[in-house]
Amino acid sequence: MNATSEDAPDLLVERDADDVVLITLNRPRAKNTVSFAMWELFAGALTAIEAGTPPRAIVICGAEGHFSNGGDVKNPPARGEGALARAKRLELGQRVIARLAALPVPTIAAVEGGAWGVSWGLALACDVMIVGRGASFGAPFVNLGLTPDGGVAWYLTRQLGRRRASEILYSGRTVSAEEAFSLGLVSRLVPDGEVASAAIAFARGIGQGNRHAVELTKRMIHQAETVDLASAQALELAFCHLTQGSDEAVRAREAMLAAAAARKKER
Repeated sequence: MNATSEDAPDLLVERDADDVVLITLNRPRAKNTVSFAMWELFAGALTAIEAGTPPRAIVICGAEGHFSNGGDVKNPPARGEGALARAKRLELGQRVIARLAALPVPTIAAVEGGAWGVSWGLALACDVMIVGRGASFGAPFVNLGLTPDGGVAWYLTRQLGRRRASEILYSGRTVSAEEAFSLGLVSRLVPDGEVASAAIAFARGIGQGNRHAVELTKRMIHQAETVDLASAQALELAFCHLTQGSDEAVRAREAMLAAAAARKKER
């Protein structure tokens, strides 16, 4: 599935017959560390998705069984002569991560091997994280004389609270897949070697084909992080009105009633 020759692009984007988009971080010789080209290709992929019919879901993985080691320390992150020129690669990454989080499409990070630095932020921006049992996570920024990036400090603080997030960020220690799962940072643990296939299978089963309901649910989840309960309830009412009479809801109710009738007949 992954093209890893020397002339292969830093990012691979495939849309399969089930309308699942698979995005592969494709710099395996460099542990899939992010590059300018990778972020630029990612931005282009998001533009195409935003402009067209939303796919069933998006799965993000790393080539050759490793998600990403984060920023490429062998290549400078600077570009141009702007006031924040040395942070230009990060700025491109921030835009990608923000756009990914805002997409009205379920996003799934398939993490095997490890997700470090900015790539941990990329994974945390996804709705679902399916992780190999041998994977690990880390944000060793302060140990390198740097500050956290990729939204890692924001995501960890919101999800874990200040004290747990601070302990991880100040120590720069490794977080195992098991610990990440126990902290609620990971959705599912699966055997190593089965992560991408498990993520794609999950993507294909989302909503049982009820694409509009899934899209509106994603919009509700995204809004929940920024609005109060009253605003969320107003959105619920609007979406409830839209979905109650939809073809998807009619088909789902008919299928449920038919299944119930069949079970009753078998008794």
